[in-house]
Amino acid sequence: MRFFFYGTLLDRDVTALVLGRRLPPAAFLPATLAGHARRRAQGGSYPVIIRDPRSKVAGAIVGGLSPRDVARLAAYEGPGYRVVPLKVGSAGRLITVSVFEPVASRLKPSREAWDLTAWQRGAKRAFVARVSRAFSAHPGYSRL
Repeated sequence: MRFFFYGTLLDRDVTALVLGRRLPPAAFLPATLAGHARRRAQGGSYPVIIRDPRSKVAGAIVGGLSPRDVARLAAYEGPGYRVVPLKVGSAGRLITVSVFEPVASRLKPSREAWDLTAWQRGAKRAFVARVSRAFSAHPGYSRL
């Protein structure tokens, strides 16, 4: 299964923590999601995507994910997101992939754009600590 990562999962440390293994750099294929913008979620340090015909979101296609990987990704994303098929552009082609799209009734975008580098400098450490605690508090995640 292939997913488009556009937020915290672009950080290789976060991806390794969530999947329980480190992916090689070649697993991340640069891609762009047109017709969407990336915003910081209200009350969070992580992003959500919103439909915006004038914008595009840079991210990566990550393929070769196992059912166990997908289950761990779903546990990480939680009920605030649903998986939807969307077309992303990569290497001059449009490719249909799975995307974690926010559920509007659960996650609201702020007006603030979300930037990976800024997040890594300012919020990553505390965020990774919370995710580590959450995964260790639910031992079933390690068996997914």
